[in-house]
Amino acid sequence: MKYIKLLLMVTLLITIACDSDNDEDNSPTITFRVDGEQVKVLSRAQMQDALQAFSITYYDTVHEKTKNMRAFLLSDVLELGFEMQLENLANSTVNFIALDGFEDSATGVQANEEGGYVAFEDLDVEGIENWEPVALENNNDPAPFYVVWTNPEQVPDNEYPWPYQLFAIDLQQ
Repeated sequence: MKYIKLLLMVTLLITIACDSDNDEDNSPTITFRVDGEQVKVLSRAQMQDALQAFSITYYDTVHEKTKNMRAFLLSDVLELGFEMQLENLANSTVNFIALDGFEDSATGVQANEEGGYVAFEDLDVEGIENWEPVALENNNDPAPFYVVWTNPEQVPDNEYPWPYQLFAIDLQQ
């Protein structure tokens, strides 16, 4: 009887461990590239383990209204993904690549500014996988990641990128 209880406990622990691994396997990822060559892939779960997440409120230029998101600092995501300090990238370009192939870029200086975030959860919609659509006609949402800026001057008209459906970041040195 003792051995049966022990065997059940071990089986339960293995099942829990496998479920945790599956959660990370299903977590959306960002691929990091330097001059087109992949250097790292990070899942949302890995970023949540390594980085501080913030609840932010800002005026969203895509939705054209105030939004509430959970997000990581853009500079933290870039430093973790590229394993380097952003101060060394002042003359670089950071290209953000969306799932549909859309690309937008920021200078290395912009990427290191306060106010830049990588959103991973829309707090205005229930459930981490649910996002408010940005284009109602095709129900297109910003998932899995969305680059946003919280300072009023950090808008597309001032050449700040707001790409959504982010899946890769390519650093051009």
